[in-house]
Amino acid sequence: MIKRFNYTKRKSISRKEFKIVINIDDAKISFDADLSKLNSHNLPDGSLVFVEAYRLPNWVRFDYGQIGNIQPAKARDLSSFDTHEGILFRVKVTDSKDGKLLAEADRIPFILPDEKDMPLEPLLKTRPQNLGNEIYRVDYSDDRSGPILLINNQGVMAGNYRRIGLDPVFISLVYASIVREILTKIFTEPYFEYSDRDNWRDRWLIFARSFPGTGEMPKSEDESDQFDDWIDKVVEKFCKKIRAFERFSEFWSKEG
Repeated sequence: MIKRFNYTKRKSISRKEFKIVINIDDAKISFDADLSKLNSHNLPDGSLVFVEAYRLPNWVRFDYGQIGNIQPAKARDLSSFDTHEGILFRVKVTDSKDGKLLAEADRIPFILPDEKDMPLEPLLKTRPQNLGNEIYRVDYSDDRSGPILLINNQGVMAGNYRRIGLDPVFISLVYASIVREILTKIFTEPYFEYSDRDNWRDRWLIFARSFPGTGEMPKSEDESDQFDDWIDKVVEKFCKKIRAFERFSEFWSKEG
């Protein structure tokens, strides 16, 4: 039975302190985690250490022993995930008596064996999924990780979702609509912060404000009449940045 955690006064640890490597062997997925830097945080000896792998709706916990005696879980199998794409990790340290959460690092990305450094966490993750007759959909079910771009992996698209997501025509036709949709959702909630990078909404607003010439972002519901105009400016600058019109024009000039 898993104890409920008390999150009061927990210590937040940077995800950059951990290295998690995913191994893929004959379609079998497993991982290795380096938690050695936990020893520098003065956590009580005997506190329980866990590593959690998650990607909604899947969630798996692995026992990594105790502070003072960290031991990798014997089985670190991730076969419950149909693909390694989009998996994130948490490291948790809890009190051995009452289950109180003492420290946590969340949204830890993985690297593959031939990679040396932890990749930057993408603003918009991509994941394959059976969407029936839809080509793509933006999923918001994981509020901690933020929006995920689902791309249909059925039929001729099976195994090609990554290539489709990077296709110049797909980018020029789809990504502007995705940016507009996500920003509209943020303001509809409503949400006006843009300083806390641990919240996906803040990261998107920081991204939107990074384009010169978009003007001041609406700061409250009192300025709701400005939402659409501001988002239009952001999308326009975004399209210019990714050369959306040029990419689409180049495609059709080749087709013609």
